[in-house]
Amino acid sequence: MTQPHILVVDDDPGIRFALALKLRSVGYEVSEATDGIEALESVAKRCPDLVVLDVGMPRLDGYSVAQRLHADAATRAVPIVILTAQNLQVPADVAAKLGRHRFLTKPFSPREVQRTIGELLQREA
Repeated sequence: MTQPHILVVDDDPGIRFALALKLRSVGYEVSEATDGIEALESVAKRCPDLVVLDVGMPRLDGYSVAQRLHADAATRAVPIVILTAQNLQVPADVAAKLGRHRFLTKPFSPREVQRTIGELLQREA
């Protein structure tokens, strides 16, 4: 059986590295993207089983990426873990549209992200 494929999207290389390292260490296959445009290009090439998505990124923010993934029938069911800065409130209309996804506030631990991913993937199975 193949391992779930996780796409980690964050413009901070330290966060991307820490998350990818933790997720690979527990057996996930991990791809990385540095911004929203790169994330959508990656998804077009290979649809992941789950996306870990930072909100504050250059070129295309995480909310826009999540909304595009949600609007596309091919990616609508892909669960998303949305990472937000502690001082950033999730707009109510965005949270309502993306309600089935999980929001985690920075700072977070890679273990917390791993646990959240496990719960979302188990729910999707």
